[in-house]
Amino acid sequence: MKDFSLVRQVSRRELERVVSQLALGYPTRHTLSRANAQAGNYLLGTLQGLGYKTSRHLFKFGGKECFNVIGEESPASPRSTVIFGAHFDSRQENMILPNAKAPGADDNATGVAALIEVARLWKKYPGPKRDRVVFALFSGEEQGLVGSTAYASVPQRSATRFMFNLDQVGYPPQKGPKYLFLDIDEAGRKDNNAESARLIARLEDLAKNVVKVPTKRDPAEGSDYMPFESRGIPIVGLYEGEYRYPHYHKSTDSYDKVDFAYVTDMTRLTLAFLIDQCAG
Repeated sequence: MKDFSLVRQVSRRELERVVSQLALGYPTRHTLSRANAQAGNYLLGTLQGLGYKTSRHLFKFGGKECFNVIGEESPASPRSTVIFGAHFDSRQENMILPNAKAPGADDNATGVAALIEVARLWKKYPGPKRDRVVFALFSGEEQGLVGSTAYASVPQRSATRFMFNLDQVGYPPQKGPKYLFLDIDEAGRKDNNAESARLIARLEDLAKNVVKVPTKRDPAEGSDYMPFESRGIPIVGLYEGEYRYPHYHKSTDSYDKVDFAYVTDMTRLTLAFLIDQCAG
């Protein structure tokens, strides 16, 4: 039987700390800005400090050498590889101005903070682990999924069992229940869809019975899971949904706009799913 007790240990304070560091500590995380690399190095050091094997996955964009941040842990004989991803770059209205103010608190410091917190607690899981788990923090998402496309294009990625994506998870619906939106693959390669639906069903069950939060389904599109989907890898993800965040891609996407209770629920569900899928 899986031990979900760690789900109760998700720390809102830790989530606030990471979002604060990213949104307040760097004027922008635009892929072509100097601050992008600084933020990437901060995240690399964070995963190293948690005890993960880390690396910079390099790619070229706009004449510049950029990088994704990778942290991984594997048992001696892993059953498979799974990837949990979020993008750390940001942008504002004018995408071609790399040094314009772009705090990117909701989009996507929230997803990064959730992933870091899941990684922190996964290290504490008391039971056996079956899979190689990769925590991938992508850059270049805002310029057309550049970093995730480069990472997904490595031939060995074809052995990945699924890719789970966190993008913009800090602004809940403003009326009615605060649904967590579950991104399901309904387009692209049809051979992926059945497994994505199976994984979504597990997420729904965990949301109802472990985390006890309301959910809705949402079509997967336009984020870092899509390069994996196009290569035949099943995908799922979490998203705030409804496309109504008024500060989307604006200089006003700041720390004070984030609903941290909602981010905490997103993180709890992500951790529950990781335990459900990858623990022994």
